[in-house]
Amino acid sequence: MSLKFVSYISSQSRIMTKQSIEDFLFQVRDKNKRLAITGILLLIQGKFVQYIEGPAEEIDKVYESISKDKRHTEMIMLDSGSLTERQFKDWSMAYKEVDDKQIKEIVGKEDLHLEDVFLNGKDIKNHPVLTVLYDFVKTLSS
Repeated sequence: MSLKFVSYISSQSRIMTKQSIEDFLFQVRDKNKRLAITGILLLIQGKFVQYIEGPAEEIDKVYESISKDKRHTEMIMLDSGSLTERQFKDWSMAYKEVDDKQIKEIVGKEDLHLEDVFLNGKDIKNHPVLTVLYDFVKTLSS
Protein backbone atom coordinates (compact mmCIF):
# COMPACT_ATOMS: atom_id res chain seq x y z
CA MET A 1 0.00 0.00 0.00
CA SER A 2 1.29 3.42 -0.99
CA LEU A 3 1.38 5.99 1.85
CA LYS A 4 0.97 9.72 1.29
CA PHE A 5 0.94 12.84 3.45
CA VAL A 6 -0.54 16.30 2.97
CA SER A 7 -0.22 19.40 5.12
CA TYR A 8 -2.18 22.60 4.68
CA ILE A 9 -3.11 25.85 6.39
CA SER A 10 -6.53 27.48 6.41
CA SER A 11 -8.46 30.24 8.09
CA GLN A 12 -11.60 29.47 10.04
CA SER A 13 -14.68 30.75 8.19
CA ARG A 14 -16.12 31.40 11.66
CA ILE A 15 -14.34 31.13 14.99
CA MET A 16 -14.95 27.69 16.48
CA THR A 17 -15.44 27.32 20.23
CA LYS A 18 -13.40 24.79 22.19
CA GLN A 19 -16.54 22.62 22.42
CA SER A 20 -17.18 22.73 18.66
CA ILE A 21 -13.54 21.79 18.02
CA GLU A 22 -13.84 18.86 20.47
CA ASP A 23 -17.06 17.71 18.76
CA PHE A 24 -15.41 17.99 15.35
CA LEU A 25 -12.36 16.02 16.52
CA PHE A 26 -14.58 13.25 17.91
CA GLN A 27 -16.18 12.81 14.46
CA VAL A 28 -12.89 13.10 12.56
CA ARG A 29 -11.06 10.60 14.76
CA ASP A 30 -13.74 7.97 14.21
CA LYS A 31 -13.72 8.50 10.44
CA ASN A 32 -9.91 8.52 10.30
CA LYS A 33 -9.72 5.18 12.12
CA ARG A 34 -11.99 3.60 9.50
CA LEU A 35 -9.93 5.09 6.64
CA ALA A 36 -6.52 4.32 8.24
CA ILE A 37 -5.64 8.03 8.31
CA THR A 38 -3.46 9.50 11.04
CA GLY A 39 -2.26 13.04 11.68
CA ILE A 40 -2.31 16.24 13.69
CA LEU A 41 -4.36 19.42 13.71
CA LEU A 42 -2.77 22.57 15.12
CA LEU A 43 -4.47 25.85 15.90
CA ILE A 44 -1.85 28.58 15.49
CA GLN A 45 -2.71 32.27 15.76
CA GLY A 46 -6.30 31.63 14.68
CA LYS A 47 -5.34 29.42 11.71
CA PHE A 48 -5.61 25.69 11.31
CA VAL A 49 -2.54 23.78 10.20
CA GLN A 50 -3.15 20.10 9.53
CA TYR A 51 -0.92 17.17 8.60
CA ILE A 52 -2.63 13.94 7.51
CA GLU A 53 -1.12 10.67 6.32
CA GLY A 54 -2.45 7.36 5.13
CA PRO A 55 -3.29 5.38 1.99
CA ALA A 56 -2.66 7.68 -1.00
CA GLU A 57 -6.14 7.23 -2.47
CA GLU A 58 -7.83 8.02 0.88
CA ILE A 59 -5.62 11.07 1.49
CA ASP A 60 -6.54 12.47 -1.92
CA LYS A 61 -10.27 11.97 -1.21
CA VAL A 62 -10.07 13.46 2.28
CA TYR A 63 -8.03 16.47 1.12
CA GLU A 64 -10.57 17.11 -1.64
CA SER A 65 -13.39 16.92 0.90
CA ILE A 66 -11.57 19.27 3.30
CA SER A 67 -10.98 21.78 0.50
CA LYS A 68 -14.77 21.97 -0.06
CA ASP A 69 -15.61 22.22 3.66
CA LYS A 70 -17.30 25.54 4.44
CA ARG A 71 -15.53 25.76 7.82
CA HIS A 72 -12.31 26.65 5.95
CA THR A 73 -11.33 29.65 3.87
CA GLU A 74 -8.02 30.60 2.26
CA MET A 75 -6.84 26.98 2.28
CA ILE A 76 -3.29 26.52 1.01
CA MET A 77 -1.38 23.26 0.64
CA LEU A 78 1.96 23.51 2.45
CA ASP A 79 3.54 20.18 1.57
CA SER A 80 2.67 16.73 0.25
CA GLY A 81 4.46 13.60 -0.80
CA SER A 82 5.01 9.91 -0.36
CA LEU A 83 5.95 8.21 2.90
CA THR A 84 7.78 4.99 3.65
CA GLU A 85 6.43 4.94 7.21
CA ARG A 86 3.91 6.90 9.25
CA GLN A 87 4.86 9.74 11.56
CA PHE A 88 1.65 9.23 13.62
CA LYS A 89 1.21 5.50 14.06
CA ASP A 90 -0.99 5.92 17.15
CA TRP A 91 -2.83 9.18 16.45
CA SER A 92 -6.08 9.18 14.44
CA MET A 93 -5.95 12.96 14.91
CA ALA A 94 -3.78 14.62 17.52
CA TYR A 95 -4.79 18.19 18.37
CA LYS A 96 -2.78 21.04 19.84
CA GLU A 97 -3.49 24.71 20.29
CA VAL A 98 -0.11 26.39 19.92
CA ASP A 99 0.42 29.59 21.87
CA ASP A 100 2.86 32.38 21.07
CA LYS A 101 5.28 31.28 23.81
CA GLN A 102 5.59 27.81 22.23
CA ILE A 103 6.09 29.34 18.79
CA LYS A 104 8.89 31.51 20.15
CA GLU A 105 10.58 28.47 21.74
CA ILE A 106 10.51 26.57 18.44
CA VAL A 107 11.30 29.27 15.85
CA GLY A 108 12.72 32.11 17.93
CA LYS A 109 9.94 34.64 17.41
CA GLU A 110 6.28 34.92 18.44
CA ASP A 111 4.60 36.19 15.29
CA LEU A 112 4.80 33.93 12.26
CA HIS A 113 3.18 36.55 9.97
CA LEU A 114 0.95 33.88 8.48
CA GLU A 115 -1.07 36.25 6.30
CA ASP A 116 2.02 37.86 4.75
CA VAL A 117 3.60 34.56 3.82
CA PHE A 118 0.60 32.55 2.72
CA LEU A 119 -1.44 35.24 1.02
CA ASN A 120 1.43 36.93 -0.79
CA GLY A 121 2.93 33.78 -2.30
CA LYS A 122 6.35 33.74 -0.69
CA ASP A 123 8.41 30.58 -0.29
CA ILE A 124 6.19 28.35 1.85
CA LYS A 125 8.52 25.33 1.88
CA ASN A 126 10.84 27.15 4.31
CA HIS A 127 8.14 28.85 6.35
CA PRO A 128 8.42 28.73 10.16
CA VAL A 129 4.90 27.28 10.46
CA LEU A 130 6.23 24.07 8.87
CA THR A 131 8.99 24.08 11.48
CA VAL A 132 6.33 24.29 14.19
CA LEU A 133 4.26 21.54 12.55
CA TYR A 134 7.15 19.14 12.10
CA ASP A 135 8.44 19.88 15.61
CA PHE A 136 5.12 18.61 16.98
CA VAL A 137 5.23 15.66 14.58
CA LYS A 138 8.59 14.68 16.09
CA THR A 139 7.52 15.11 19.71
CA LEU A 140 4.25 13.21 19.32
CA SER A 141 5.59 10.34 17.24
CA SER A 142 8.65 9.61 19.35
